[in-house]
Amino acid sequence: MSFIAPKSMAEQIAQHLANQIISGQRVAKERIQELKVVDEFDVSRGSVREALLLMEKRHLVEILPRRGAMVAELTEQSVENLFDVFGVLITRLAMLVAERWQENELDTLVNHLTWLQSIVEQEDREEFMAQVFVLLNMAYPLGRNEYLHELLVNMQPAIHRCYALAQRYRPNDGQAAQVFFTGLMKGVALREVDILPRVVKTYFDHQLELVLAALAADR
Repeated sequence: MSFIAPKSMAEQIAQHLANQIISGQRVAKERIQELKVVDEFDVSRGSVREALLLMEKRHLVEILPRRGAMVAELTEQSVENLFDVFGVLITRLAMLVAERWQENELDTLVNHLTWLQSIVEQEDREEFMAQVFVLLNMAYPLGRNEYLHELLVNMQPAIHRCYALAQRYRPNDGQAAQVFFTGLMKGVALREVDILPRVVKTYFDHQLELVLAALAADR
């Protein structure tokens, strides 16, 4: 498998393994054996260990003493905790963007939102899911808070994993996301900070319900 610069080797390995976890190819509690990954990519053991540490930071793996790395388990409690914290962070991001955006900075977000609408209509759920996270990544810098930005980036893979699980359980739920982003964008553009917490909570409650249902069905 070939990797694309400028990401470090560890980052590239982490991304590949993350994609396997998000897609469900690697399941909860499955061991990730360092030597197998070393052989697969023909890289150093140090690069693999660094990749696994990155994935632990992003809540996709657990590294246990004398047992090594395994895919993090999704439980009802862990999913609820994840959505609780990520929802708070997204709400704060939306409020900061609403307060701090400058002339023309929202144009790329609006254009991407239009692109998302076309994907919803085509019912391409995998592409839609990918573009949702592209949109989020585009929004992070507009909050102008580097600490919040870092927290969101590190939590996003775990949220992506949950979102993908929900999509496998109930495909093509893109309309709810479209309504969410449209409402969020309207509040941000008009600087209506007070409405943003409700918009985020409504959507996150909906997604949490889907993920918990998918988790129960997956057992």
